Amino acid sequence: MPSNHLDLKVLDLLEEFENKIENATSVPLTGKIMADREELLEILREIHILLPEEYQHVKWIKSQKNQILEEAQRSADALLSSAQREERRVFDSIREHEERLMDEVELKRKLMVDEHEIVRQAREKADKIVQEATQFSANMKEDAFDYVHEVMNRATSDVSEVLETLRKNLRELEEYK
Repeated sequence: MPSNHLDLKVLDLLEEFENKIENATSVPLTGKIMADREELLEILREIHILLPEEYQHVKWIKSQKNQILEEAQRSADALLSSAQREERRVFDSIREHEERLMDEVELKRKLMVDEHEIVRQAREKADKIVQEATQFSANMKEDAFDYVHEVMNRATSDVSEVLETLRKNLRELEEYK
């Protein structure tokens, strides 16, 4: 059925529905009317049959909105949980690496010969190692933070996209009310 003909048929049915309501007998003092229920329901059934598939799809989405919202929440929770686990894993790895480096530095200090020049050189080297280890640890922490921040941003962006899609669908549903 061509779209224009469909639109006209739906408009005709809506006009017929409106006329039946306007021409129905009023119940005194109530503001209510008496109308043939089956006649009005038949007009509504015809309208439903004529509505394009998109309208039926919107109707289905509306009936499924709570399930869609719950699924989006579960997805967001899973993304957040995954990001938090990754953050813990990265920080634990950094902490272990830092402890190993510090243990190595301490071991190297203990193994140094106690001779003045060797001790001075050893201290310089140990200090340099400590400084490098501290810098490396700081860099690793910063890199880990950046990585976790990026994962969290992506998760937030994904959740925002899902929520925006849901809001758009809800707005579309409201338009077809």
